[in-house]
Amino acid sequence: MSVCARPWPVLAGILALPFAAMTLPLPAQTEPAKAPPAVGTATGSLTVAGKRMALTHAIAFNAGARIYVAITDQALPPDETKSEFELAKYQFLHKVVGLELTLDHTRQVTETAYRWDQAKTPCAGCVEVTLAGGPDGLLTGTIKTTAKGEAEKLKVDVAFSAPFAKPSAAKK
Repeated sequence: MSVCARPWPVLAGILALPFAAMTLPLPAQTEPAKAPPAVGTATGSLTVAGKRMALTHAIAFNAGARIYVAITDQALPPDETKSEFELAKYQFLHKVVGLELTLDHTRQVTETAYRWDQAKTPCAGCVEVTLAGGPDGLLTGTIKTTAKGEAEKLKVDVAFSAPFAKPSAAKK
């Protein structure tokens, strides 16, 4: 009795492989959760009219009914920026570049602005802000450009972790 090898079983198996691969579950393709930046820092940048500046510092100031959050290219010393006036003066004198958020007592964003070339430019609706944080603790969040911001030649992509500034007790 002679055995004649038939190619059909092998050929059928080869043809079935692509269909079997299509039914295999794929591993979840999710991005790993990014940890927030270290306390007092920011990661990302602000671009205005094609000029980019890295934003590396973040701090919050409680002014009673308002909270100011500054995300900047340089550190802001709490002893020299204790009030809204002192904050504006310091930022002007030291040519600070960055973003400013004004929050109400419920931590809702009421104003957004950016600082560039020693000028503060309000830009309502130019950025989308996400915020988290406790009543007296750290404020963390992200800021991203909206379509209105892009129309204003603004590009923002920043994550921040802003502690509330406490002036040193040594200075009176």
